Amino acid sequence: MLRVEQVMGLPVAIDVRDPGVSAAAIDAAFLWLRRVDLLFSTYRDDSEIARINRGELREPDAQPDVRAVLAACRALRDRTGGAFDAEAAARMPGARDRAGCGGGRPGAVEPAGYVKGWAVEGAWDVLTAAGARNSIVDGGGDVVVRGRPGPDGAWRVGIQHPFLDDRVAAVLEPGDSCIATSGAYRRGHHIVDPLTGEPPSGAVSVTCIGRDLATADALATAGYAMGHDGAEWLARQPDVEAMVIDDRGLVHMTPGFDAMRVDVPRDVPGFSHGAPSSPFDPDSTNPIERSRPCLQASR
Repeated sequence: MLRVEQVMGLPVAIDVRDPGVSAAAIDAAFLWLRRVDLLFSTYRDDSEIARINRGELREPDAQPDVRAVLAACRALRDRTGGAFDAEAAARMPGARDRAGCGGGRPGAVEPAGYVKGWAVEGAWDVLTAAGARNSIVDGGGDVVVRGRPGPDGAWRVGIQHPFLDDRVAAVLEPGDSCIATSGAYRRGHHIVDPLTGEPPSGAVSVTCIGRDLATADALATAGYAMGHDGAEWLARQPDVEAMVIDDRGLVHMTPGFDAMRVDVPRDVPGFSHGAPSSPFDPDSTNPIERSRPCLQASR
């Protein structure tokens, strides 16, 4: 059962392969996503985040989900050394003029870099409660994968090629995991380095795989904001595997990420920055080593 709807400004696809799960369960998952939008959207002037950003609602008086998300964003700001910062995001051009960002008011927040993954994983939780065990939920490239599409196969997830719209950079069999990708090639320069206020340079695509989608999403955003330093920083994180494609056409990945790949593309066609194409195969990627994978490959 596959359904695609536009929610939170994104196309969200839910594909459930369990015959006992009803359409009502998918309805409930989309209802959850709409509730998240009502609480957190900075494109609305009536969300709880908008009211907090205008000083009309104290954080301690907000709903528990809002308080939990804002606490998680602060923890991630500390963990990433400020590379992920919901307060800085609210002050950035293109954000501070939104109805719900409080005009760049001190203390205003834009938690979308965490909320999208958190919301998508919450939709999966709704499906789980209804009995789903074999499903994908894909919210604009933030993906939760569970189970199998059928008795003889595994879910495969393609990572968008950063230079060619009709190609993928990698194909994964990730098992039960969560995948998030950050980059500027689809939505333009919507990510900035909070420490400089400028679009970062160095990375064109950052993909993180982990057990928790909200964290993977935030760490992918942070890794992208870190530019050339992002790959090595991500390799030190214990709860994600990562692939970074940089602006020289080089591919950096942790061994655990590489173990999930089922593709072996030979080059990066269409690279337009003057550097030679870089093979994707393991012999010529730049492995960013860690002591052990945080996830096991499914194959």
